[in-house]
Amino acid sequence: MAISDLLPRKAMGSKSRSQTLHDRLDYDQKEEKTKGGELVSSYMCSPETAAEEFEMSKLLYESITGRKQPKDRDIIAYRIIQSFKPGEITPEEANRLGYELAMKFTKGKHQFIVSTHTDKAHIHNHVEFNSTNLESDGKFNNFKNSALALRRLNDQICRENGYSVIEKPKARGQRYQEKAAAKRGRSYKEQLRLTIDQMLPSCKDFEEFLARMREEGYEIKHRGKSLEFLAPGQSRFTRSARLGDDYTKEALRERITGTRQEQKTAASKRRNPGRNVNLLVDIQAKMQAGKGKGYEHWAKVFNLKEAAKTLNFLVESGVTDYSELEARAGAAGEAFDSLSAKIKQLEGRMAEVAQLKTHIINYSKTREAYKEYRKSRNKKSYRAEHADEIRKHEAAKAAFDALGGKAIPKVAQLSSEYAALLAEKKERYEEYKAARKDMIAYQTAKQNVDRILGLEPMENVQQKKQDTER
Repeated sequence: MAISDLLPRKAMGSKSRSQTLHDRLDYDQKEEKTKGGELVSSYMCSPETAAEEFEMSKLLYESITGRKQPKDRDIIAYRIIQSFKPGEITPEEANRLGYELAMKFTKGKHQFIVSTHTDKAHIHNHVEFNSTNLESDGKFNNFKNSALALRRLNDQICRENGYSVIEKPKARGQRYQEKAAAKRGRSYKEQLRLTIDQMLPSCKDFEEFLARMREEGYEIKHRGKSLEFLAPGQSRFTRSARLGDDYTKEALRERITGTRQEQKTAASKRRNPGRNVNLLVDIQAKMQAGKGKGYEHWAKVFNLKEAAKTLNFLVESGVTDYSELEARAGAAGEAFDSLSAKIKQLEGRMAEVAQLKTHIINYSKTREAYKEYRKSRNKKSYRAEHADEIRKHEAAKAAFDALGGKAIPKVAQLSSEYAALLAEKKERYEEYKAARKDMIAYQTAKQNVDRILGLEPMENVQQKKQDTER
């Protein structure tokens, strides 16, 4: 019977994100648990440097999107545990099924490591996959009932491969961590935050939000500025204000109407007057959203401030001619595109090196089995018994044939090349950040100038702003 479980990971205690990734991945790949490291496979990363590669994708994500979660809410990876009935499966086959489960569950959009542990009576897989996607522009959507979806997918894969599953699983009890968190008074709060964040975006008004929360099983008390929730099984109400500034009654109303983010943005601009220039506010579009005369006055003042910032940026950059601004904006865009392409090229080669290294290791491990297969009189029967080894050996041979007669490199050479590629990628990333900053500054300044001088309609400016931020 195969059992699966999904657990989001955050940075542990006082450890950083990078330290946590190193600790978890090192534990998963312990040689005494994985037959000397033989039972470790990976996708779009190398087991030896997976922690660095996970971290690099997160730095790129923060740079590309401008979003960064506080440590206590930042999901850095997800762990899947996949366990099998004792004596039912070989370690190699378990690793293969773990890889298939991870690939299908993440849809091939996230790096992952599959480590098969044989130190217990039941063979089980530790799968760690990066919360940040391969493009570094989004994160894994841990949707409602994702653990149930994982279990069903796991059951499907096991049935297709002839392994037993639990037909009528019992309801899952609380983990030790959940019980401990409940005693410390944190688990209900965290669940309440998550539920509120899920409900708010689709609510038209505050009353609908309250109704949706009641449908989720919460009791609600609200009078004056106080708003309190009681979850099923909870003994005391939780004040929403204790969840943080974004969860007060007033803040929730503002989040529903869409004004809170605008106020935060304006406050940020007042606190950071030296930041990059931004596009002007489209007063007409905002007025159509029903913001009123007060907002119209604010937007006009804001536009004047943005125009002044644009002019200051041009003076500081020594740009006084429109054609020069146009040329610099174009050059900044080309420099960014070139570095972006170079990073993708490095990542592609890193994937090739990691794959070739895997083939070389697999070829060495399966050589004897393949020789016996060639000598066997009953090849069909032998192949059925040693299907995984033969498949790996043939895949390795195909990869070697694709080298076109070139000498097969040594594993040590590939490891050195991979380390060099990773180092270059880190170095290029610093250039990438600077190039992206220049591109946004110059292209935004040009868009502002176009708007100020009436050279371009506002809708075109807004579209370019969206394209620049992607």
